[in-house]
Amino acid sequence: MSDKQPNQYLDESQHVGLVESLSYIHKDLFELENGQLDGFTLAYEAYGTLNEDGSNALLVCHALTGDHHAAGIRKDPRTEDLEQKPGWWNHVIGPGKAIDTNKFYVVCSNCLGACQGSTGPASLKPDQEEERYGMDFPEFTIHDMVHAQKKLLEHLGVQKLFAVVGGSMGGMQTLQWIVDYPSFVERGLVIAATPRHSAQTIAFNEVGRQAIRGDEAWNQGGYDTENGPTHGLGVARMMAHITYLSDLGMEKKFRQKPDCKQNEDLTKVVNSYLGYQAQKFIDRFDANTYLKLTSALDRFDLVGKRGLDDSLKGVLSKVLVIAFSSDWLYTPAQNQLVTESLHRLGKEASYLEIDHTHGHDSFLIGSEDFLRAVRVFFSGMDKKEEREQNLGRFRQVSSRYDVKKEADFKVIDEWVSKGQRVLDLGCGRGILLEYLRDSKQVQGLGVDFDRSKAISCIARGVSVYQQDIRHALANLPDDSFDWVIFSRMVEELPEPGAVILEALRVGKRVAVSFVNHAYWRNRLNFLRRGKRVQNEVYPHRWEQSGLRNHFSIEEFEQFCAESQGHGHSFEIGRKVFHQGDWVKHCTLMPNLRSGLAIYELIKA
Repeated sequence: MSDKQPNQYLDESQHVGLVESLSYIHKDLFELENGQLDGFTLAYEAYGTLNEDGSNALLVCHALTGDHHAAGIRKDPRTEDLEQKPGWWNHVIGPGKAIDTNKFYVVCSNCLGACQGSTGPASLKPDQEEERYGMDFPEFTIHDMVHAQKKLLEHLGVQKLFAVVGGSMGGMQTLQWIVDYPSFVERGLVIAATPRHSAQTIAFNEVGRQAIRGDEAWNQGGYDTENGPTHGLGVARMMAHITYLSDLGMEKKFRQKPDCKQNEDLTKVVNSYLGYQAQKFIDRFDANTYLKLTSALDRFDLVGKRGLDDSLKGVLSKVLVIAFSSDWLYTPAQNQLVTESLHRLGKEASYLEIDHTHGHDSFLIGSEDFLRAVRVFFSGMDKKEEREQNLGRFRQVSSRYDVKKEADFKVIDEWVSKGQRVLDLGCGRGILLEYLRDSKQVQGLGVDFDRSKAISCIARGVSVYQQDIRHALANLPDDSFDWVIFSRMVEELPEPGAVILEALRVGKRVAVSFVNHAYWRNRLNFLRRGKRVQNEVYPHRWEQSGLRNHFSIEEFEQFCAESQGHGHSFEIGRKVFHQGDWVKHCTLMPNLRSGLAIYELIKA
């Protein structure tokens, strides 16, 4: 298409518009981990405007086969016509988008060792017009990529990165950034990544490399650009592409097509799709580059001999890790390793797991939750998020149930001291931790299984682990928190007694608040009507409600006494009982007259 024709992506109020590929040329000797280069070139694009102190820069790192064209529309260098397809993250980057170019100066470079304008195996050797590096190019690493990006940013006048973000290999670069330059990076968003490759992933990569090396046209890497190992490269791409998808995603993509009534039809469609993906890749990628890049990924290892905690101990950045439930290349469990290590080290880190059927490639497609998470991690509680959370009346009480929700928060606020570490289990939207942070400089971590609530925590700047409470506790060291808080959460847990005892391992003090099921109105309701109460505290009928282990004050104290008798060293400290309105205090016969109980358990 001609660049004079209208294009929907040229409206700069909605998109970054027409962009240009730029080049940074580093003329000095550049040391790599496994060699050196007599200078290098990085191709890059930039969107937005760098502020005066150079602190609003946001670096986007691309995946294995990606490039620096992340947003907007550019001209095809061969025809000078506008390309029809925008950058690979155009739905994420732009004015008012999740990565807002009205706020941030966004830079995306083609990484060192790649083949879309940066120096790599496909590049000509210095001072030689015909000979390419090929397999003579040094065995570069993720660290080398990051070190080269740092030189680019210095050239652009960036004094400090507000954030680094990337998915897959880009997520690995993000991890390397926060390790190598901890004081230079304020935030790191790691998406669908891993601290090191699994044996299975290495195996998949090696099969792809063998396909290239086994192609006669490879010629030990000495092929010419017109007659390369296209068959081997295509097979490698097909193998890799399968790992980027999911079983469910592929079934939805192909099985539901009208012409796929039986397996014979499905076979044709799948084969045609993989062939198409292979050909597209062959047209734009270099085989030697693929060999070198996948080898660099396989060597990436932040776990090493000393463990992940040792690699991440110097991290100063605020980190968010996002995984996808259907990703079997870099699984949620592999992403959790990063978050859990940072939590053990007492760092500010959050974890989200997003349900998406597109497997590893989910971060390229995006979803409402994903875009919301990216936006609030970078922009905080903006107007859009306030609408999402209905915060026009922020922290104002508008109903009887809101009064009850605040009751135990007020008591816990009195108990927690300035500067203490607090673990809030079942933290909801993070309101308590936000308040304690702002009023008492508390360092807090929330745990909640609800993804939407976890994203709300991130919008408040509260670190959150979207995970099962028992799993979260098992990862944390002894005495790593001054307080562990159960705010009306215990009754929703399986085996709550065991969870409370585990919390006493992790925390020096545990605050437990719960609804007293022996409250006299509950007893009277069963006596007169023969069925459970349904009100603002118990809003659902029994068949609609979740797990509820209702118990009484007397039962809770019995549990504490029996646990102490079985060798668990703790004592009951302060107790607060509220009457049925959850406002007035109750001192006489609390098991009968109290609607809410709040206990302090102190490790002996």
